[in-house]
Parts: sequence; structure tokens; C-alpha cells
Amino acid sequence: MSTPHFKSEGWNHTPKFLLTKMPYWCWPPQPWSIIRWLFKNFLQVSDRALFLMYSFSIAFWLMPFVPTGAVLRWDWAALVLLRNMIAVFLVVGGLHIWFYGIDGQGKVLRFDTRPITGSKNTLFLFKCQTWYNMFHTLVFGVPVATVFEIAVRWVYASGFTVPAKFAESPVWFILLFPVLAIIQALHFHLIHCLLHRPPLYRHVHPVHYRNVNVGPWSCLSMHPFEYFLYFSSLSIFLFLPAHPVHMIFLLHWQLLGAPTGHSGYEAVFAKNKARILIGGFFHQLHHRYYECNYGSPEFPLDKWFGTYNDGIEKMTMKIRERKRRMHAK
Repeated sequence: MSTPHFKSEGWNHTPKFLLTKMPYWCWPPQPWSIIRWLFKNFLQVSDRALFLMYSFSIAFWLMPFVPTGAVLRWDWAALVLLRNMIAVFLVVGGLHIWFYGIDGQGKVLRFDTRPITGSKNTLFLFKCQTWYNMFHTLVFGVPVATVFEIAVRWVYASGFTVPAKFAESPVWFILLFPVLAIIQALHFHLIHCLLHRPPLYRHVHPVHYRNVNVGPWSCLSMHPFEYFLYFSSLSIFLFLPAHPVHMIFLLHWQLLGAPTGHSGYEAVFAKNKARILIGGFFHQLHHRYYECNYGSPEFPLDKWFGTYNDGIEKMTMKIRERKRRMHAK
């Protein structure tokens, strides 16, 4: 196995896609580029495609939205929590074991080869980065995400939403999945910029930023208040015509998709081939340099506001200069 060639200063591996524009925002419009990108991310083997399939299995088979959800009861609410806990253990825990437990692919497609902080580090609770991140994820993160899911299930069952069915609006039903990814990117950028303003930056966001070199458990390691901001994107379904499967997809794109983006690798690589695309270098740059890449490549606010960093040396120097000016104030 060998690492692909896309290298940049200070990194073991950098993906080629960061050097290209997202096709949504090209002018003049490039419809075929958009179609190819959507096919690659939603229909080929990627984390997004897998979460899409999982969302359909929940909404139509495992745990469909039913009228009895209008009555809040501990039995079905506890099942929602249990399902989310199991999903996080399987996805996040599985990725951690593959990448950092059994070292399943070594340095291949790994962005930063510095080790995840081990034991005896007093910066972390339990003196261990992984245990610290697992604690915040399981004690605060999954329960808060579950509270939002239970609330939206209750809203749907109570008839307070605008339903959207495939039979009535097939084009909207399909297009809403990539639209939700764009909306989530906008929402994340806005709340992330808010978290970089004092006093939230001093008292809330540092819980997450103890993870300079990230792993799968890093993503949902946050201050409890930050979880409510992060999952508040689900409130969009109070106004947006949607089917319950859209809500489930957005929830799991944040609950499970973001941890894959914090894995520290571009893809799961096995038998000389990238098997599952997971990405994440855009946000990996944010964890190293902080004052860049507040959002995601899907919504180019970072480019528009001058905080975009693609990892090349010229852009990195620009971001470092920006940080010096900020700290000098």
C-alpha cells in the first residue's frame, strides 16, 4: 500500500478535492458537474450514501414515525436513545478501532501522522484523549441529539409540520437531501462563528479544541451547551416541507457523519483500494489553525469571507498572519 501523491507542507496526505470548487457554486452553471458530484457522494460507497440508506431503514422499517408519537412516553423514547447509542458505538467506535486500535491502514490516506494523545495527559478528563471524548459523546452528545429527535417526532405526530410525500412531490423529495446538506453547512458555519466569539470561545468551545489531532471520537466531544447549538439545525423541519426520512438523514449526517469527518483519514482503505469515502481534511485544517474553515466546502462562506484554507503553504501563511493580527488586538 502506498499513500497517494497529493501532498502539502506539514501533512502526510492532502486530498485533491480541496483544490477544486464545489460544483454548486460555479458560474456559469455546470449541471453535469453537479450531477457527477451528487452521484459520487449520494449513490456511490461513501459515508453520506450509507447514512442515507440507514435513514430510509429507520423511517420506513426500524422505527417509523407513527401517530402514537404525539404522546411522549418513556418506552419509545428510550428505544430512540438506545438506537442512537448503538449506532454511535458501531460507527464511531468501529472507525476508531480500525484506524487507531488495530492500525488497519497505517499512514495510508492519513492527514496528520502525529499520534492521538494517549494516557497520562492531564489536559483531558481521565488523562486520556479517547476516554475524554467518549465521555462527552455518550453522556451529553447522544442524549441531546436524541432529545431533538424525540421533539421532532412529537411535532410530526402532532401535525405541526408541513409533510412532503414522494408520490406528491417526487422532485422535491429527492432534491431535499442535497439541499439539507447545504442548509446544514450554512447553519454550522453560523453557529461555529458564534462559538469563536467571546465568551463562548473562552468557556464553551475549548472543550472541543483540546483535540488538535482529531480522531473519530473527537467530533461530538463538546461542551453541553454546544450540543444544543449544533443539533438546533433540526428545527428547520418546523417550517420546511419534508418527510420524516429527511429529518432522520439530517440527524444522522450530524450524529454519525461528522465523526467520520473527524477520523483523520480521507477514506477507509483496504485491499489496495479506498472502500468508503469519508473526507474531513477541510475541518482537520480548522483544528490545526483554528481561525479558518469555520463551515464546510458545501457552502463557500469561508471563501467569501476570506477564512478559507486549502492546506497549501501560501494559504496557510495567510491564515497565520490573520491569527497574528487577531491576537494583536
